[in-house]
Amino acid sequence: MPETVTVDRPDVRLRPGVMYPDWSVVTSDAVVQAIGELFAASDLVRRLSAITEVEDRLRRVILERYGDTGRPPSVRQMSSASGLAPDALSGVLAGLEARDMVLLDDGGGVAGAYPFTEEDTAHRVTLDGRTINTMCAIDALGVGAMYGRDVVIGSRCLTCGGPVRVETRDRGAALERYTPARTVVWLGTGYAGGCAAKSACRSMAFFCSDDHLASWRKDGAAEGFRLSIDEGLQAGRALFQPLLAPARVG
Repeated sequence: MPETVTVDRPDVRLRPGVMYPDWSVVTSDAVVQAIGELFAASDLVRRLSAITEVEDRLRRVILERYGDTGRPPSVRQMSSASGLAPDALSGVLAGLEARDMVLLDDGGGVAGAYPFTEEDTAHRVTLDGRTINTMCAIDALGVGAMYGRDVVIGSRCLTCGGPVRVETRDRGAALERYTPARTVVWLGTGYAGGCAAKSACRSMAFFCSDDHLASWRKDGAAEGFRLSIDEGLQAGRALFQPLLAPARVG
């Protein structure tokens, strides 16, 4: 009988009654290992444990705005929705940036908030008719569950550039269909420089087949885990479903 390997499942309380990540949606050992290694590489438990209620509230405002409009909010919109005075916003945004929760542009405005980015990436999610860029493939797979809505993902194989399309059902919790039929996902765990968008996210991508993933890895690709599309959805749900979940009291 093979030896049973116990893998740690790191987590942190995001807000009362909401744990991050949501391990209840993960059934794959590979996903547990991948998320565990990503947490360790990025020191995510420490960074999330230190997030303040005000920072958490502002991040939710930003993500809700992305969901409603496909764009990040302006300073005025953030102030109105969060109840923070405009002159206090810069400090809270700086705290979120330091924890690698948002990306800011040169003027101090929001240039991205995981899973979304204003950068033109290979990963696009269509949500309620609006198409938004995401940081990576795993982020794209988590968007539907985060909002409780079905999405269509358009991306491309990182090796050949061929189109990849994924559709969800059950409010983002399950796969409806995807093409090509042999598509797989790579979850990169090489976190560096205090910014996932500029490190690990660069290698979180779709591949149209295991052959093309193997070809890419021959070139000294970053460390990580090969996941099926279903496993990629599990990872996306675990990492993004809790972000907008309301606090549960009692």
